[in-house]
Amino acid sequence: MIFLNAPIQQDKIIDLLNNYNEDGVTFQLKSQNGMKLVFDTNMEDSEAAAKLAKAAIKAQRWGSVLYFQAGVEK
Repeated sequence: MIFLNAPIQQDKIIDLLNNYNEDGVTFQLKSQNGMKLVFDTNMEDSEAAAKLAKAAIKAQRWGSVLYFQAGVEK
């Protein structure tokens, strides 16, 4: 599982990652609490999954200026 701390644009982040499916990698929102979003992923390497999610968000027009954290949920 990975987490994202994002105070704004949560709806866009959730939509982007829930619909992400490249090279067989998927994300699914598991929980949302305040600015913390937790996603399940089918990637075995959670660190790589967090980096991939961050890169996918930053690649968006609205995500390139967005400040947020991405990491591994323990």
